[in-house]
Amino acid sequence: MIFVFNKWDNFCKQLKDNNRLSIPACEVGENLHDFLVLKHDVENNVQRAFKMAQIENKYGHRGSYYVQAYLLDDLNNVEMLKKMSQMGHEISYHYDVMDSCHGNITLAKEEFDKFKAKFESFGFGFTTVCQHGNPIVERVGYTSNRDFFRNKDIQSSYPEISDIMVNFPQKHNVNYTYYSDAGRKFKLIFDPFNNDIINSDDKNISYESLDELFSALDNKVIISTHPHRWSDSAVKYLIKEKIFKIIKFVAKIMVKIPLFKKIMSKYYYLAKKI
Repeated sequence: MIFVFNKWDNFCKQLKDNNRLSIPACEVGENLHDFLVLKHDVENNVQRAFKMAQIENKYGHRGSYYVQAYLLDDLNNVEMLKKMSQMGHEISYHYDVMDSCHGNITLAKEEFDKFKAKFESFGFGFTTVCQHGNPIVERVGYTSNRDFFRNKDIQSSYPEISDIMVNFPQKHNVNYTYYSDAGRKFKLIFDPFNNDIINSDDKNISYESLDELFSALDNKVIISTHPHRWSDSAVKYLIKEKIFKIIKFVAKIMVKIPLFKKIMSKYYYLAKKI
C-alpha cells in the first residue's frame, strides 16, 4: 500500500459517506454502541500531522494526535497543534519515559510530570495517552514503555488518564479492534495490549488497500497511523519506503552484534525520523 494523502482523503470521505465519523479517544465511553477513532502517533513531522488533521476536519472527523514531547520545543509546531485542537482534534502525549529513564519508574514519573505540565502550559490537557514503541532499545528489567501505565501506583497517581494500549479498555469498559499502519501496511493487530510481551505478529491480518480495510471495519474501531510516513506523491513515498527497507535490513543485522546493539540502543530516538 502506498501512503499518500489523497488516499487518506478518499478514505475519510468514504467513512463520512457511510455515516462513520471519528471521535477523539477521550470521548469514548461504555455507553457508545459503536465508535471510530482515527489515532495518530506524531513522532517527528508535525506539518504532515497538520495536513492529515485538515483532511479529517474537511469531512467532519475529529481524531486523536499523540505527540512526542520534544516537538513542543518548536513554537511553529505548537501553533499547528493549537490549530488542530481548534478543529476538535485531541492533542496528547506520545510518551517513552521508561526507555529514556532506562526502566527507572521514579525517574520516568518525574519526566512524565515535566512533560505533562509542558503540554498543559500550551493548553493541551489530556486524559488519554499512548506509549511509543522504540523497536531497537535494549531493555533490562522492563518490557516496554507500556510498563509505565501497567504500574498500579502510576495508575493511582493519574486516575484521570488512561493509556490507549494498556488500561483504556478496562477504565472505560469498552472493547475494540485495533488497526495500525506500523510496518508501512495496515494490519489488524491480533493482541495490541500484549504484543510487546508475546510475539503474535503471525496472527495479524494485513490489508492491501484502504478500501479493503474499510470493508473489514466493525462497530468499535481504533485506526492508528504515523503521519510522518505519509507523502504528497507516490514517487516520494516509494523512495522513502525503499530507504526505510534498507535501514531496517541493516538494523536487523547490526542488532545481532552486541557492540552495535548497544550503540543503536543509545541512539534509539533516531528511529523516530524514519
